[in-house]
Amino acid sequence: MSFDGVRPVLHLPFTPEPAESVVHDELRRLVLDQLGQGVRGLVVLGLASEAWTLRDSERDEVLATVAATIDGRVPLVVGIDGATTVASDRARRAARHGAAGLMVLPPTGSRPGLGLVRHFATVADASGVPILVQDSPQVTGVALGIDDLVALQRAHPLVGAVKIETAGAGAKASAAIAAGIEVVAGWGGQHYLESVRRGASGCMPGCDLGPAIAVIDRRARAGDAAGAETTYRAILPLLSYEAQSLELLLLGAKRVLVRRGIFGSGALRAPGRELDPEEAATLDGLIDRLETDGIAGFGPSIVGAA
Repeated sequence: MSFDGVRPVLHLPFTPEPAESVVHDELRRLVLDQLGQGVRGLVVLGLASEAWTLRDSERDEVLATVAATIDGRVPLVVGIDGATTVASDRARRAARHGAAGLMVLPPTGSRPGLGLVRHFATVADASGVPILVQDSPQVTGVALGIDDLVALQRAHPLVGAVKIETAGAGAKASAAIAAGIEVVAGWGGQHYLESVRRGASGCMPGCDLGPAIAVIDRRARAGDAAGAETTYRAILPLLSYEAQSLELLLLGAKRVLVRRGIFGSGALRAPGRELDPEEAATLDGLIDRLETDGIAGFGPSIVGAA
């Protein structure tokens, strides 16, 4: 399996406090909306899904809802984290729910070397599906060099791709591709056109900007460089603003989804914060412009209002 094309990461809708329950009807609506936008696949339980806030029972419920709504129409990639025993158990359960691939974070605080190689090989054996290594040292504290990525790839035939979310990702992406590793662009799609030129096979952005980045991807790979650049420049102000932090990315994306009638609330799960008035005003101005310009993924949902 290749992790090619644009595969947005699904954000999760929660009811406001005190319940903070996952709203499965809204999650289904989001999946259907994304499928109607021509995405290559979908990702759930990644960092942009607030997966760290979920109980394991809730993870399984979310997986069941997403897999049933997709109904085999596109591949589903599932985010996996945790120590080896936890990650392996989650990987097995994801495979049982029909995951076509896994996006696996190194365990927080682990070190590159034989132990990490064994971790990924064990998770691969447990699931039996292809694995994308999520290289996010700002989250895990684990810095993976090219030699480390090559070691992971050589250790197991199901470990052959990496999503690079590090500073200076361009040169690292080129080196990984030269070493025979499939590269998926990270950072929510920042610098995506450069990533395509370097040879990245796809991108896993947030699902607020996923439809627009899918348009950029199709245009770039069809040779329409000018059209791809025009859409990229249109979304760049919002993309850059959200990239200040993971919390702001989540809050901005959920604000888009509320405005589109897909989510009823833009709340993050506790202890996530709320937007302050200036942030809300800035985001609304950026979203207004994208709606006015008719950018894919903005304006009313194609599957109706909540």
